[in-house]
This record gives sequence, structure tokens and C-alpha cells, in this order.
Amino acid sequence: MSFFPIHRYRGFDDPFDRYFGDQLDFFDPWRDFETFPTALSVQPNAFRWINEPSRLTHHHHHHHGTQPKSSTPHAEKFRVQVNVAGFNPEAIKTKVEGRKVVVEAKQEDRQADGDYNVRELRKSYELPEHADAAHLASYVTPNNMLVIEVPIKNPEAERRLEQARNDNRSLAQFGEYRDPLFDYVGFLGGSDFEPHVVDKGNNQKQLEMTLGMKDYRPQEIKVSVKNNELIVQGEHQHKDANRSERSFFFKSTTLPPGTQVDHLQSHLTADGQLKIEAPFVEHKEAPKSIEGQKH
Repeated sequence: MSFFPIHRYRGFDDPFDRYFGDQLDFFDPWRDFETFPTALSVQPNAFRWINEPSRLTHHHHHHHGTQPKSSTPHAEKFRVQVNVAGFNPEAIKTKVEGRKVVVEAKQEDRQADGDYNVRELRKSYELPEHADAAHLASYVTPNNMLVIEVPIKNPEAERRLEQARNDNRSLAQFGEYRDPLFDYVGFLGGSDFEPHVVDKGNNQKQLEMTLGMKDYRPQEIKVSVKNNELIVQGEHQHKDANRSERSFFFKSTTLPPGTQVDHLQSHLTADGQLKIEAPFVEHKEAPKSIEGQKH
């Protein structure tokens, strides 16, 4: 059994981290501009929206009083990355036609002596099942990468959330004193990770998660953590004659307080299940703010 390398990113102080290079995996185009509304006004040339998405807001059903807001509204998304070097961002369009997302770009360079050079590009990509095309987001990064992202609304997710809401036993596994700000129900029901806490004896507990990845070879799977955010992505590469393209399927979740993220490990089983595990330490007493109230 071989362990996967875990890509670990430290918490960021600089909002630009999110839009460049490797940290792009953690950029959420539907939400991050609320966190950093002015972050990009500093370098207007660095990043260009092609399709600026409508913000996705999440309405939670409040059963009793206020519940913590779910911290990962996009548990799943699909992404295509295309190298668009040589095209002006203004010359690129992305749109949805039926079950496909289409990229079109046309660039004309005309010279005074009448010579000219015209480049044109059209590419189409099949959208995965349950893709929410109305919320398509696309942008060009500072290194000329066109990124197109579509949230995936898994119909299973609503059913799982409802189930987790009605099952108090499942919350008890996180210990008696839980963090009032963390959405445990969303964590249990809002993603495909099937999390549960296992007692390993000797007062040791472990958080275990499982994700089916049988459509991907080990080298196409990447597991990343940053603070308490976990992202698993599967990647398919398409090489064509003149430009490289990659498509990704992302699944993410926010790990509960007490997860020892620095000791998180993952491995792939023979039948294509990705197993992720980390030691879990529960709160031994109520957080100071809620002294005296049991949750």
C-alpha cells in the first residue's frame, strides 16, 4: 500500500497567493471576492474575468435558532484549463451550448504595411452530469491560463444533508464539546467523503474518509490541504497539436476542529477507493464562550 503525497499549503496572508500558480486550486470564483473585494484592484492586468459569475449564496434551513453557515458551498466543481498565450483576454469568449462549454477566441494583428496575422480558436468540452451551467465562471490568470469552472450540484447532497440533520447520534462521534461555529451537519452530509470518527483504542481517535476515484490513475489524483480545507482533485490531460489542456474534477470539504491536519495521510485501495485519515482530538471542555451550555 503506498501513501499519497499530501500537498500542504500554509495559511495565506497575501490574497494574491490565491490567484497565482499552485494555490489556484483553492481559488473559489463564486466567493473569494467577497473575502477580498479589493484584492485585485492593485494589479488590474494580472487577472481578467471572461465570465464573471453571479455570487452563489447559500440559504440554510434553520431548524433551531441560528446554525453555523456552511463553509464549503461548492463541495464539487469541474474545471477546464487551457493555455491561451497569444490571445488577448478581450478576444476570448466562453459560453454554454447544450451540455457543452465552448471557448472561442479570435485575435488579429494588422500591420501598417497591410500584412496581418489572424489566430482563431474554438474548443468545446462536455460538461459532467449535474453541472450547474448557469453559474459558469471563467477568467484568465496572470500566466495566460484560461480557467473555466462550473459548480456541480449533486442531487444526493440534499438527501444526505437531510439525513445528517435528523441523526443526532452521528454528531456525538465528534465528542461532547463541539465547536459551535463549525457546521458538523454540513461536514457529514455535504460532501462525498463519507466521514466518520473511529476509536482506535488507547484514547486515540481517527477521522476517516473515503472517496471513489476509480476513473483516475494514481498519478492523476492530487490531495491538498490548506488550514483546515481539504481538496481532492482528479485530472485528465488532453494534448493536442498546439496547446495543452487539462480538465479537473474537484471535491472539497472543511475539516472539523480537532483534526490533526499535519498528520493527515491518504492512500488508494486496490478497488479505486481513496482513503484519507487523520488523528482526531476532541475538545475536553466547552469552548470558553459557551461555558455552562451543553451543545
